[in-house]
Amino acid sequence: MVKRFRIGINFFFDNQSNSGVVNYIFNIISALKTVDELKKPQIVVFYSLNAPVEFLKQIEYPYIRYILFKPHPNSYLIRRANSLIRIVFKKDIYKYYKYFNKIDCLYPYFEFMDLDFVSANNKIHWLVDFNNKVFPEHYEDGSKNMDSFQLKLTSSKERIVLSSNTLLNELETYYPNYKCKVHILRFASSLPQLKEEDVNEVKKKYQLDNPYFMSPNQFWEHKNQMVVLDALCVIKNKYPYLNFKIIFTGSLQVNRGKGFYVDKLRQKVIDNGLDDNIIFLGVIDRKEQLLLMQGAIALIQPSLYEGWSTLVEESKALNKFILLSNIPVHQEQISLNVDFFDPYNPNELADKIHQRLTSPSKNSLVDYNENIKKFGEDILNTLTL
Repeated sequence: MVKRFRIGINFFFDNQSNSGVVNYIFNIISALKTVDELKKPQIVVFYSLNAPVEFLKQIEYPYIRYILFKPHPNSYLIRRANSLIRIVFKKDIYKYYKYFNKIDCLYPYFEFMDLDFVSANNKIHWLVDFNNKVFPEHYEDGSKNMDSFQLKLTSSKERIVLSSNTLLNELETYYPNYKCKVHILRFASSLPQLKEEDVNEVKKKYQLDNPYFMSPNQFWEHKNQMVVLDALCVIKNKYPYLNFKIIFTGSLQVNRGKGFYVDKLRQKVIDNGLDDNIIFLGVIDRKEQLLLMQGAIALIQPSLYEGWSTLVEESKALNKFILLSNIPVHQEQISLNVDFFDPYNPNELADKIHQRLTSPSKNSLVDYNENIKKFGEDILNTLTL
């Protein structure tokens, strides 16, 4: 019998709280499914009741266990015994035998979310980005808590994963004396097969008769949807004959930053009479979202900052054209089927939207499956060191 390396994954998010992490975990498991049979690891998913476990189960990964995480044993006697052992030996025996000893490593580990796993062995952190350093004003506390966490982490000898060389450059800038061990792990997005007839059906469902662009993102300040609305204002004055829509998806229950960004966007739509051109769909079925993306004229990613953009990977997987902010990580991430623009310049974005509507270039077709396979191999090479 093959002894498989055991990767633990904490699945404590849902699509309302953080769809990005949900999709990231989905992509990890999907990529690992592509590696050679003998190299496939055992995956142990510790999940919470609100986590969309069925979303992961549809991958049908062959060597996977799902364990509902309970921080305390149900039995009063076991709880008491465990408490005494924890006091005397400084070790949570219950968690050790029920969770920690079932895995060889835990990834991705978020210390601020996964406090119950702080004593687990071989934890590997995913440091998503340094948004707190770039835009501290987007945080209610001026990013003090996140700064403190990152300083502690980077000053330790913990293992951390970054998703781009751009982030490594930022790490060296913000924490030049870092002691943590750094791995670069660029992820790829695994998407279901989409049928053209299903694209047409979902367009009918949402009454999309006109051409449309799509910008699926969380409504956080740095995602910069405001420049899209500003560009639309320019278009209405400069090209009033154009008839199209822009669709936003993403949770309308903002849980990051100052929390008023959605309100500002909606007010901008009202103040400038953009109701006929803008649609806020909120969180919709994942497959429907992808079908709408497939049917769009192009995708728009106006972000001011990213660690490694999921939307860019999805555009590559779909072979869709994307209008993309010209920040360094985006230029590291993609070179085909893209038109870059200054995310602070709505006039430039307006002209590029006009160009896609009136004289679009032909897309280059790429076999994205190779990206997914490479991601699977890179996961193994990173986690099994």
